[in-house]
Amino acid sequence: MDDQRWPRLTLNLRNALRALHDRAERDRQGLFLAEGANLANAALVPSIVIIRTDATEADTQTAMNLAGRGSEVYQCSVRDMEVLAETKTPQSLLCVVPYVAERAVGDRVVVLDGVSDPGNVGTIIRTAAWFGWTDVILGRGCADLYNPKVVRSTAGALGSINVLRSRDLVDVLPQMLSHHQRIAAVPRGGQTPADILGNGQPVAVIIGSEAHGISTAVLEQCTMHVTIPGMGSVESLNAAIASAILCYEGRRLPA
Repeated sequence: MDDQRWPRLTLNLRNALRALHDRAERDRQGLFLAEGANLANAALVPSIVIIRTDATEADTQTAMNLAGRGSEVYQCSVRDMEVLAETKTPQSLLCVVPYVAERAVGDRVVVLDGVSDPGNVGTIIRTAAWFGWTDVILGRGCADLYNPKVVRSTAGALGSINVLRSRDLVDVLPQMLSHHQRIAAVPRGGQTPADILGNGQPVAVIIGSEAHGISTAVLEQCTMHVTIPGMGSVESLNAAIASAILCYEGRRLPA
């Protein structure tokens, strides 16, 4: 049923928003798509909210709240939402959100080197935020921060942690993180995870891709190696799981 409070989504606007699935278009407009009320209730204010005509009462209330915060709200059909959303079973609410401003890094930083799986990148951001880490730095070759699957996997954490996109880590580590203990997660031969507490200095934990690990050039910039002990025969841990363990170990670092 149409809600007379909000105009219908036009074909032109629908197509313009659908184009945000492309990274180049996201960068051109400085906007990304976020599906679901969980993301809509994050600390970010969408510029546009799209709500299905058959939306749940909870999603309708969320749209009303966001309209009160300055978001433009449009209603759409089930078919239009299927065109806009990436998921096979779209939720009834979708937000168009401006890119999040980047800040100077803090004392507890997770650095990703070539982690290309969007689900892993989003989960790592969510986990780092949960354990109180201040920043995540995405090196070149990582999945794009605003890829819809990355955004979904963060589960709303983008409003609560500073994320830097597409950085050259060979430059970032000695410059931006010159005062941090730079700890490389390696599959064997490193110190124990408890050692990341170190002597109280700021910490940056570097996680590589499962396929290739941390690049040699980045390893040369690290001041310490750490290995998560295991008892099985597999070669390495999933990048998101390894990050979760190290973020947990480092939760006691001074804020």
